[in-house]
Amino acid sequence: MRLRWLPRPLGLGSWLVLAVLVIAPLAQILLIACVPEFGGTDGTGMRAALRTHDLWSALGGTLSLAFITMGMTLALGWALAALMVEAPLPVAPLWEALLLAPFLLPPYLTGIAWSLLLQPGGYFSQWFGGISAPLGQALYTLPGMAWVMALHLSPLAYLMLRAALLQRPESPRLAARVHGAGRIRTWLRIELPSLAPALAGAALLVFLAASEEYGVPAVIGSYAGVSVLATAVEESVSVWPVDLPKAASLGVILCLLALLVWLPYRRLSRVPTDAPGQRSRPPRWTSLLPVLAFVLLADVLPIGAIVLTSVLRAVTNGVSAANLTLAHYAAVLGAGSVGMQALRTSLWLSLATALASVALGLLVAGSLQRRRGSPPPSRALDLLASLPTALPGVVVAVGLILFWNAPWNPSGIYGSPLILVLSYLTVTFPYALRYAQLGLAASGAKLDSAAAVHGAGAIARFVRIVLPLAVPALAGAASVVFALSMRELVTSVMLQPPGTQVISTYVMNQFLQGDVGDGMAMAVVGVFSSAVLLGLARLGLRRA
Repeated sequence: MRLRWLPRPLGLGSWLVLAVLVIAPLAQILLIACVPEFGGTDGTGMRAALRTHDLWSALGGTLSLAFITMGMTLALGWALAALMVEAPLPVAPLWEALLLAPFLLPPYLTGIAWSLLLQPGGYFSQWFGGISAPLGQALYTLPGMAWVMALHLSPLAYLMLRAALLQRPESPRLAARVHGAGRIRTWLRIELPSLAPALAGAALLVFLAASEEYGVPAVIGSYAGVSVLATAVEESVSVWPVDLPKAASLGVILCLLALLVWLPYRRLSRVPTDAPGQRSRPPRWTSLLPVLAFVLLADVLPIGAIVLTSVLRAVTNGVSAANLTLAHYAAVLGAGSVGMQALRTSLWLSLATALASVALGLLVAGSLQRRRGSPPPSRALDLLASLPTALPGVVVAVGLILFWNAPWNPSGIYGSPLILVLSYLTVTFPYALRYAQLGLAASGAKLDSAAAVHGAGAIARFVRIVLPLAVPALAGAASVVFALSMRELVTSVMLQPPGTQVISTYVMNQFLQGDVGDGMAMAVVGVFSSAVLLGLARLGLRRA
């Protein structure tokens, strides 16, 4: 039985909105890259990009970085998941929160933090002297970049592999051991095949995230001499002379790479995981040291470096009472300062994106629910709504530039803050959609049908039945979208109007210009303000 509260014209409107957000920018990229009349008759475009050394260098850097990051992330995530399942620590929720905390920091902030720790004259060189020099040299290499990204992405692999370990059945392992199979043979013949779908899904997800990453290569890659497709696309748009056909061509290649990974991951993510759960094990302290080591590397050192830098007059002067100051926070939070303007801009842009994504997610989720009896249209709409998950941020930004700045498009959205709302909405919409689907599932179709039978109109059913039951899930969607919008970097860098800055671009600009104290103060304020607003929203929802 399907929900009937959504009128058919509004259901068709979801196709139109998604076409504007997703299809139109992608079509514009393909036209510029592949059609000579659009890409230029002077040899620019896809064919010219395929003949340049820049493409193959960036593609090689992207693949190498993604594969190395995938290997490191799987190793970290699998080790942590096995430790927490086989030898859970006391007060498990606290350790779970610490293991998941690295994903809350934007990857570019993690890269900046490790640069502050290991750069010449950084904290490690001040504390440990020349012993830390090899570590600093290792950071500015391809494996060093992969290590920073692996620390950020390990929580994703940990969650997927931990769920798989908890859901594996005990009886096949016990039967194998009873019949004389050793530990290694049991692991190879029984356990590893049962974990294969989760391992493959985690590997594909990490590869997709690493191949799209812009922040870490922008912070560390230039010093390491590593070029990736994401930074190459951004340079084609932001460095004079601007080469939009080249940016579109590189974007198409990066998008195809992402789609080749995303499509099998999308299929794997639908694999049912209804195996019986594993028996709970008594807490033990044997896994404390490895977990503490990860928490130190992924939480304490990066966050400590960010907070410490925000209260020091100069990093090179060392940590001392005379070097402590709150001047960076005063500069950021001062009335009329650039930092305060960036904070306010990020807040209202993220709030507008959260509200728009929730409304659009509810609209598309209702349309999908209504079309459940017609699989082809429903699958096409679901695929279109999920497609932004596979689109790299640089590709979204280039598509929006080409579409909204086209000579035939008189809307004037490009060059205004609304272009940032559109970019955030495109990137974060799939998350809002999934939460909205959960909210509609909570409301159910029986209540809607019963109300319709008793004469309630579509608006009354939506306001009195569907919306109240879906509010918790929609509030979760707004929280996630708000947090993701506050940290978005690459689309902000490429699309922010002149004279406009947001938190992420302010932090990046201050770091690149050498005024790292103000940048880290803004990072602390941004993360803290986001956490406070999210906490207040959840508190109000709980009271309601």
